[in-house]
Amino acid sequence: MDENIRIQARVGEGLGSDGTAIDLRLAKNGSLVTAEGQGKYYEETSRGHVYSFTLVAGTTAISAGNLINAAAAASTQFAIWNPTGSGKNLSLLKFGVWVISGTSPISGLFHSFSSTAPTIVSSGVSLPVCNNVGRAYDGVAKYLSHASGANLTGSTALLTIRAADIFFSAGTFAALGGQRAIEYIDGDIVVPPGTAWVPTWQAAGTTMLVGYSITWAEKNIS
Repeated sequence: MDENIRIQARVGEGLGSDGTAIDLRLAKNGSLVTAEGQGKYYEETSRGHVYSFTLVAGTTAISAGNLINAAAAASTQFAIWNPTGSGKNLSLLKFGVWVISGTSPISGLFHSFSSTAPTIVSSGVSLPVCNNVGRAYDGVAKYLSHASGANLTGSTALLTIRAADIFFSAGTFAALGGQRAIEYIDGDIVVPPGTAWVPTWQAAGTTMLVGYSITWAEKNIS
């Protein structure tokens, strides 16, 4: 190895485009800059790969299809699925839930899967009309967002994947209204083609009304 070879780097910000090579970046003291130069999800979002949708408010208690071990094709208020042959994986990034009224169950909230994708068309009261960069919706994911619940036709009985990083102790809305209710999944749950994701509770609570949101990135399958 030639000991005289030196690797050059640049002090200060650079600007590049796809397919071009740019210098490594140094601070003024000569240290290599490795910190993120933008928000965590900026790259994927700016390229139009990130989507969100929301059920602002349920109008009936938590549906049977949003309980753990829900039966096949149960009435469900909130779900997303990845059609067979889509060529994409859905990488879940953020999940939100909020209590609107009623009393929550003692037990927690979970992430569940159907091993087959529903056969119904996307439907709901709060559709993702755009992706997170502000374009018209062009994703492969299908979705159900229904205030009172609709049958998730074609789904199988749900399997629980893991607990969500959101926990409501049993209590009324007045007691729970200030609790944090966003989970940063950060891609540790992936919905492959031909499967569905559903948020599920251990129990329905007492006349409990909730809302949901989910954010995901669509990634080409290599």
